[in-house]
Amino acid sequence: FVVRTKLKVTALICLFMTAVLALAVAHSRAPYGFEDPALEWLGPPSAMGTWANLTEFLGTPTIGVVLVASLTFGIVRRAFFRVAAYAALAAATLLINEHVAKPLVQRTLYGALTFPSGRVTSVCATALAMWLALYPLLGKWARRVSLVLGAAWTLQISLAVVGAHWHTPLDAVGSILMSVGIVT
Repeated sequence: FVVRTKLKVTALICLFMTAVLALAVAHSRAPYGFEDPALEWLGPPSAMGTWANLTEFLGTPTIGVVLVASLTFGIVRRAFFRVAAYAALAAATLLINEHVAKPLVQRTLYGALTFPSGRVTSVCATALAMWLALYPLLGKWARRVSLVLGAAWTLQISLAVVGAHWHTPLDAVGSILMSVGIVT
């Protein structure tokens, strides 16, 4: 009961914060001035190609590997449907991101809708959904390691999409908040 209550509270807080952030950036052209230091910190325009390559690697191929590994582990531990249901939840999160949130918010960067980031949403939702799906199947140490790996993966994709100048820091933050809100 306590765990479910914590997840519900987490979901509500994250969804509320996503809505507030979305209202703050709605119909704007990014980035805001306070986002510029993060863009500069990630390197000059010549580094954008490297960040773009990292984004491509951390996206679809890595998501595929994580899903196959998680589903295989689910089969071995007789929890395939649990893992598949959480994978579907991660996919639904991406669909909501692309077909509901982005069109409603209308934040653009170089003419493309950017809030929330689809790549960050897909990685964060996948990492969190698989962690929740596998949580009862893993030992204490494995839970911690998988949580840290998922958080690091989400941080890396966030830095990569910002470094590639595809998104701004607020786009990445909004993606993480929305992913946590929907998946939890």
